[in-house]
Formats: sequence, structure tokens, C-alpha cells
Amino acid sequence: MKRHLWILGLFAAAFLVMVIFSVNARTDADPTPAGLSGQVDPPTGAVLVDLDDDASAEAHAAVAERLARAIAPFGWPSGDAALGAELNDEANLFRLEPPLSEIDDVMRALADDPNVEVVEVERSWSLEEPAAFVRPLTAPAPAPVDDPDRFVPNDPYYQHQWHLDQIGMPRAWTMSRGAGVVVAVIDTGVAYREEGGFHQAPDLGQTRFVDGYDFVRNDAFPDDEHGHGTHVAGTVAQSTNNGVGVAGVAPEATIMPLKVLDRNGTGGWGGIAAAIRYAADNGAHVINMSLGGGSPSRAVQRAIDYAHGKGVLVVAAAGNSSRSRVEYPARHNHVVAVGAVRYDRELTFYSCYGTGLDVVAPGGDLRVDQNDDGMPDGVLQNTMVRGDTARFDYLAWQGTSMAAPHVAGVAALVYANGVSDPDSVERILKQSAANLGDAHRYGSGLVQAPDALAKATQHGGAARGAVALGLSLLLLLGLRRKDALGVAPLSTTGWAVVSAGGLGVLPWALAGLGGFGAMLSLGA
Repeated sequence: MKRHLWILGLFAAAFLVMVIFSVNARTDADPTPAGLSGQVDPPTGAVLVDLDDDASAEAHAAVAERLARAIAPFGWPSGDAALGAELNDEANLFRLEPPLSEIDDVMRALADDPNVEVVEVERSWSLEEPAAFVRPLTAPAPAPVDDPDRFVPNDPYYQHQWHLDQIGMPRAWTMSRGAGVVVAVIDTGVAYREEGGFHQAPDLGQTRFVDGYDFVRNDAFPDDEHGHGTHVAGTVAQSTNNGVGVAGVAPEATIMPLKVLDRNGTGGWGGIAAAIRYAADNGAHVINMSLGGGSPSRAVQRAIDYAHGKGVLVVAAAGNSSRSRVEYPARHNHVVAVGAVRYDRELTFYSCYGTGLDVVAPGGDLRVDQNDDGMPDGVLQNTMVRGDTARFDYLAWQGTSMAAPHVAGVAALVYANGVSDPDSVERILKQSAANLGDAHRYGSGLVQAPDALAKATQHGGAARGAVALGLSLLLLLGLRRKDALGVAPLSTTGWAVVSAGGLGVLPWALAGLGGFGAMLSLGA
């Protein structure tokens, strides 16, 4: 009997370990895929050097010395200056700006250094154009809805936000609104504050923000000079049910504004990679990137892998070139690539599709008014009129740039519902999406917020229940009291109660194993 109990105990322990590892398993990154979507992103004239994340200060000095020796014949600065501008606090990502004639020599000098993970010519990515806008009609606040399974906000222009209805937000808002989740918007910045010539977008007045960074001007104030980032941030977490303007997907989430694109909507890979790392190191749960191009960046891929390893889900726009291959960074590993559909759930005329596409979300089509609400079918948010930091309006835009933040917002709801692993969040988004048919055009389908939240609840309950079962077996088979003479014979019946978020109470008859009580709560 003792031998049987020992074997069962080992089985229970193995089962518990297996459950824990299966709940937290992550997929290893494949090599960055080759092949472009046809466009060539312009070089910035700089070289990116990405050092090993574990490289020491001595290793940094050795790299600098090696580079200095290589460029000495050309009269370029030597010593510490040879490593150029640091792009992140950890001092492992640098931008070098040598004379164009010396770029090849610089890259050769560092290519086989064991402390250098990446050395590449920096290129720039840009906004996922096209985008256009119109002013919406004047609208009264919607009438309250007396339905406990649906929540309709009192924002007067919500009735023009067909895109929120399309992903099921009225039902989802009764289940989660994203509280406690931080979404990093890597874009043109956000109109988040009143300072000097910069102003806060009026309908972001109740939106939560944490400190961000401007990787264009290298300061702590990521103010928007374009409007794109503010529009994207609004879709994620616009102030909602405040009787003003429009609504957002996850109104109780917090925005981390990270500026990597200038007022013209263009930014280099170095700033984007640094922003991804900043987000991962400063508490972001989700990253949205509504930007891109045709070329892959190894430095950006390493930054994405770094964020993924810290539990961050990265979402990116698939691209607006209507090609049958997703653009970068959406096509990189560990990124949820988002295409765009219009009101009738058909793929938009501009959206990329095919290889690398994961899901679709509403992106709009300003050429039509399919829902007959009197205005073109764009994605509606409050942002600045392009280039004017003092003038704001409610603007309907189109693009995969507009689709991606819907998915980032739903991901925030899932995180807020207790799912903390990015692979699990991505899997939930895909498994709960509405099947639109051809996976080559639609990926796993149209993201559905309430279904994603339902699956998140099931995921949490199943994971907690499996762990609880394993722990219960350990309690059942492993708790035996001993005295100085060995195991005391115990004839009373013990009990274990396990609370596992819906699993219920598990009574265990422990006759002959001792009188003990154990209550284990794994949270709801």
C-alpha cells in the first residue's frame, strides 16, 4: 500500500509540473522570414548595432575598441564615441552614423564580434497609409439600453462607430473594460497633455496615461504632431460613457505613448526597437504598432522577442498595399498581424492579406456608406486635424492602422480577465474570431471581444482547475503526520477544499490517511 501511495504521489507531482509548464509554455521564435512585399524602405544613413542583452560593460568597451581600430584610417571619432548614440537605458542598442563611404567597413568590423547580435543598415518605416477623414453628423446621445447583457455608452457619436458594434463591444463591456492593463501605442505620439503649443485631445480627458518617451527628439514628452497616434490611442482606450464624442474598446486601460514617427509619419528602425524594449521594461502588457514597411529588421525582431519573453503581446497593422503578403513588423515572429474589413465584413480594397495574416478587424472604407448612417464608413475617433496641434475634431479614417488597435484593445480586455501569457492571449483571439471563410484573406477571422472574453474565462478556469487538481492529489497523497517513532496510524477522515474559479468544491475521502484540513484558493 505504501509503495502504491508513493507511486501515485510521484504521478501527482509529475502531473502538476506538466500542467504548470503547459499553461506557461511559449513558442520559440523561428528565424525571421526572408522576402519582401515588393517595396524597399529608404535607409536613414545610420547603422544599428544590437549587443548581446547580457553583454557586460567590459564587452561594450571591447566592441568600441574594435570598431575604433577598424575606422581609424578614415578619421572617424574613436574611443567611446565610436559606439554612437545609445537608444535604450540598458546600453545595448546603438545607432552609428558614419560617413556613407565607411558603412561597409563598420559593418565588417562588427559582423563576427561575439558580443554583437545584430549589425544592420537602418531603414525607416512609416504610417500605414491611406487614411482620410470627414466630419460626422451632429448626433444626440443614444438612449439607455435596459439589457444587463449589453452596455451602450452615452457618447453621442457612438452611433457612428459601427466598428465597435462589429466586434461585439456592447456585450464585452459588461464583462471587462481593461482595468489595470497598460497598452503601449508606438506611433506618432499622443495628444495626451496641455503644455506649450501642445494640447490634449478633448475626448481623452478621462483616459489614463503612464509616462512614455519620444524617441524622435529623445525626451520624455511624446507629443503628437501628426494625429495618427492620437486616433489609434482613442480606438484602444478613448474616454467612454462621459457624454462626449466617441468610445474606445478598453476605456479603463492605460495608454503608454511612445513616439517613434515624426510629424511626417516616418521613423527609423532603431527608435522602434528601442520603444518596444522600453514598453517591455516599463510595464506594458500590449504593444500596438500601426506602422510598417516591406523590409524586415533583425534589431526590431530581437526587440519583439525580448518583449514577448517578458509577457507582452505585440499587435501590428498588416499593411495597406493590398498585396498578398503581410508587411513588417506585422510579419515578424511573435506579432499578431491584423488585416482590415469594412462594414459588410469583406476585406477592404487596401488591406494586405495572405502569408503571415493572423486576424482581421474593422478598418473602414470611406468610399461607401453601407450602414446608411449618413457618413462614410470610416473608423471614428477624436484627434487633431493633421499637423495642427491646437485643432481637434472627430475624424473618420481608414486603414489597417485603424484595424490593429481594435485588436490591441480586445487583447487588453483579455489580459484584464486574467490571462497573462502572450501566446495564450493570441490563441484566444484567434480561436474566438468569427470565421469569414478564406483563411488566406481573413486569417483566423474577425476578432470578437465577447467570445474572446468567454474563452479567457474558460482558459483561466481550466488552468486553475488543473493546477488545483494536481495540488489536491499532492495534499491527498503527501500529507502524513509523523512522530518520533515514524508514521502515526491515523484513522479519521480528512478533507481538502479547493477553490478554482468555477471548479467548485472537491471533497476527498481521505480515510486512513489522517485527520487534516487544507483549504487552497487559487483565485477567481
